[in-house]
Amino acid sequence: MVLGRPIEIEVSRGRNMNAVKLVDQAQDQLFNKNDVAGALKSANAAIQSDPTYWPALYVRADVLIEQHQYAAAIRDCNAILQQDSTVVEAALLRADANYRLGNCAAALKEVEHCVTILPRQGAWARAYNMRAFLHLFCRDPSIRNLPKALADAKTACKLMAWSDGDLIDTLAMAEAATGDFESAAKHEREAIGATKAREDEKRQYERHLGLFQQHKLLDGTSR
Repeated sequence: MVLGRPIEIEVSRGRNMNAVKLVDQAQDQLFNKNDVAGALKSANAAIQSDPTYWPALYVRADVLIEQHQYAAAIRDCNAILQQDSTVVEAALLRADANYRLGNCAAALKEVEHCVTILPRQGAWARAYNMRAFLHLFCRDPSIRNLPKALADAKTACKLMAWSDGDLIDTLAMAEAATGDFESAAKHEREAIGATKAREDEKRQYERHLGLFQQHKLLDGTSR
């Protein structure tokens, strides 16, 4: 099971334009061209150009997760948060890596902290979405909780005014897990047509829709 879309950082134009350019290039390679090796090369070059530019560390952590190097991704997130503890995106990415390592308790603790500090709207929605995902897919029975997953997924969608396909997809998965395949299919169609959805994501949503129309669940979910 693949966790939701990584958060794409909108980098500001800072003091080192070469690092900024390389981060933009790395994000394009990772999100649009599926060039993981190229993205890692660009991110490493950005870090070498400006070791204090945290978006470069963030993008590299994204790439490392794609390469299943979760401990290394956590180290990059740690470095970001040591530099600036307010970067909620790095905290959520660290939670993602911990989830993939099977450390669901650590991931949930991190995400709940992100929810309670009331970050900017987009990050707040992502925190609710990730908490929904953890309640939906964690194997730990003390964390897995379908009603909570459903409630958090709805909150995430509302925070983004139902514009983000990734968040709507999580809601659809939660609905399917509770046996409400009709609502799951309805929301999966909304995810496909959402304004914030990449073409590769739409293909994934279409696969989910096909399963839900057959009253089938994704691997890792259960009623």
